[in-house]
Amino acid sequence: MTLTLKRTLAVTFAMTLLSGCSGMRTTDTTFSTHAENFNILYMQFPGGDTQKRAMELIPDGAKIDTLYSTPHDNTSFFGVLSRIIGFEHTTINGQIEK
Repeated sequence: MTLTLKRTLAVTFAMTLLSGCSGMRTTDTTFSTHAENFNILYMQFPGGDTQKRAMELIPDGAKIDTLYSTPHDNTSFFGVLSRIIGFEHTTINGQIEK
């Protein structure tokens, strides 16, 4: 393997690990929160429960309209596959009541 290829793979791997995050977007009346993990061989980066991290970002007085999470189990094909290599994410959308 050439040095350039090794560097490219190292940078790509580092960027992939840094891609797991959580955040929130709001307007005057709506919000959207999200949280992600990158999974490789059952290790999670940055780690933790994505649904819990997304729920912690919900603004006070908000009403949840939708909550979507990827499979997080070992009983389904996609749950196991995403834990071996893949992404796990949760998205929550709703309304801010005033």
